[in-house]
Amino acid sequence: MKRLSGLERKRLFGACLILVTLSLFLNFSTFQTNQHGEMNLFNENINASSDLLFFSSHDSPIVSAPASSGDTPPALASIASSKTTKDIDIEIIHISSNFTLSSEVINITHSPKNNEIHIHLKTPSDGRRCKNPTFEGRISGPYLALLQWEHDSIFANPNKTNDFIIGKYQVPSAGVYFIEIIVKLCNSITYSSSFTKQCLEDSRNNRITEIGASITVLAPSNNVRTDSDFPLGFWKWKGDVERNPSKLYVPLLFRFQAAGCWGSNTLECRKAVSLSRFEDYDFVWNDLLIDDSMQFIGAGGSWHRTGDLTQFQGVSETTVCLAGQSHSRNMRGQMEFLNLTQSIKVKFFVALFTRPGQDRDLVKEFTNMKTTCDCNFTVVAVGQWAASFAGNRPFLMYEWDDIMRKIIHAIQLAGSYPIIRLLHKQPVMQRSAMCFPQDWRAHAIPGYNEVLVKIGREMNIPIIDTRFIISPVFDSWADFMHPKMQPAFRESNYVMRELLKITGSV
Repeated sequence: MKRLSGLERKRLFGACLILVTLSLFLNFSTFQTNQHGEMNLFNENINASSDLLFFSSHDSPIVSAPASSGDTPPALASIASSKTTKDIDIEIIHISSNFTLSSEVINITHSPKNNEIHIHLKTPSDGRRCKNPTFEGRISGPYLALLQWEHDSIFANPNKTNDFIIGKYQVPSAGVYFIEIIVKLCNSITYSSSFTKQCLEDSRNNRITEIGASITVLAPSNNVRTDSDFPLGFWKWKGDVERNPSKLYVPLLFRFQAAGCWGSNTLECRKAVSLSRFEDYDFVWNDLLIDDSMQFIGAGGSWHRTGDLTQFQGVSETTVCLAGQSHSRNMRGQMEFLNLTQSIKVKFFVALFTRPGQDRDLVKEFTNMKTTCDCNFTVVAVGQWAASFAGNRPFLMYEWDDIMRKIIHAIQLAGSYPIIRLLHKQPVMQRSAMCFPQDWRAHAIPGYNEVLVKIGREMNIPIIDTRFIISPVFDSWADFMHPKMQPAFRESNYVMRELLKITGSV
């Protein structure tokens, strides 16, 4: 046999290396093809500096530390060297193989450059069951964010169907994020519709994305960061992939209480309601000068406010009344516990509305509040009971609009200055998951908030909007109703700062 020269051996080795690299790439691509035969473009356009996504099992996806160049598979190395995340136009998001709308969703895609998720639905002429479905979506990873759906409005035209649903997100940092999208309602609630007997989609079978589905998120531009619509803060993952690769983040799946899970100790129910999923996130402000830090003091002790308290100090004769029920009462308690009431006096006044059509003298009620509590300003947040089981049916949207305008007008006639606080979003619990539902907070609160925003603009009433704090972790309430611990601490600090501005106390 002819002995190969050194040059010939090098050429043969190079050819073999190319064939091995190509084989690895083809195998990796085949593995990433989903059940619809579509390529996950996240892996085709991966950035060398991005976190690499692997799966220990179908239900237990984890994110590893970025691989070093020596550990990067040849196929990935060749892709990373030729493309970056900025080259991505569209990513395919993997769809769950079995869910309540599986026959109606064509595909789900991600546009990184526009920070948009696109859900492509079949047309009604193709036998689509749900004319205008309502979706819920959250991305999780370095930060948390709920998706905001463009067509999800109670004021949308109920006769118009959308086959292309757009959801937008905002986070402060680039990276690989998990994404979960669920179908909440088959047909969206509108301003004029009755939703008393409108059932939520089955919480056990409403996830339309695969567990572990992910997207590649680009960093926001400076213009986006400084825009007035950019959230003032975010829930941030506590870990550090680069410094502590053994501490990995996992998909933050929606927490819910399905029908039949009240008081149940089954594994399925315990897993669905577990709070441990939220332990790896802390809230951080974009403005690094804001210090709302807390410290847990003593073994078996309690939380104490250790951040900057000078912002709440001063001499003021202003009294603010929080009108509502348990959510307002809890907020007042938090403000006193955190020592935030050094300048503004805060009092609580019961204002309970459980069903439409009650013959009440609202002016008399709020005049009594003004006289009893000497309220210069009144923060009104009364919508939780209005959507609850207490009245045997909820306030419909137009009824809610009517009663809130009357309440605000009554507060003004009573001699107090009204302020609107938007309502806390509620997760799915057994009463709302039943069909027919016996509680409508999961159905109604987003629409109630839309009405409140509209009223505030039309009546020139200040609005305190804490949704950027509350909504990303809205399903973390231990009792499925009231924000506790860090969400409540952060919200109370923010509300007091807003009150200082609105009342002119700073």
